[in-house]
Amino acid sequence: MNSTFTLNTADALTRMHIPPTFDVTEWPRQVERFLQKTQKPLHRAILKNYFRHLLLEVSGYWDQIIVPALTIDEPMYRVGDRREMRVLSGKAAVQGFYREAFETRQNVMGARTMNMGVEDYGVTTEAVWTHVVPGACLKDHDIDANPGAHYLMSHHLFQIFTYTNDVEPKLIAERIYDDPESYSYEKLDPSDVVTPEMAREQLAPFLARATLD
Repeated sequence: MNSTFTLNTADALTRMHIPPTFDVTEWPRQVERFLQKTQKPLHRAILKNYFRHLLLEVSGYWDQIIVPALTIDEPMYRVGDRREMRVLSGKAAVQGFYREAFETRQNVMGARTMNMGVEDYGVTTEAVWTHVVPGACLKDHDIDANPGAHYLMSHHLFQIFTYTNDVEPKLIAERIYDDPESYSYEKLDPSDVVTPEMAREQLAPFLARATLD
């Protein structure tokens, strides 16, 4: 991998350290540190739900996310993608979103660096978000991608996760807004590719700790 690769953050996230390489465990380590500093019981419960949700998603357990313990029956998602907005309403649509990422092997992702906040309504994050993407899945991107290669796709992302105000809060909605001018792509050497199987193995200890109690 080219160790000199950098992300242009002249317009956002300028006070944050951005590691030069992608590590799928960086994001969960950041969330665990934030959770340790959080004292309010409702906020801790929301963060635990958020943490388990994202770990299940990146680990490829897509069918364990939209379940009664984590999510309301009819969630609503608004997902920004390069000047387009996908609106997903209801359990079937949201599950399909996660299933598609898993089946196309695009579920390996995480924050390279992140600002994070939690309030009674839910979780807000601002991140440099990075995905490991097969080149074949980049056909509609403005890049001459090799279909047989893998790429690190990074962009600036703003996320709002809203939750019910219960003792055991559940996810109501996600609103994900991206910066379409911030996308960058880095072709990976095969030895640097983090596969879904590798991500699941590396995240297993975090997922084991990410209980709701």
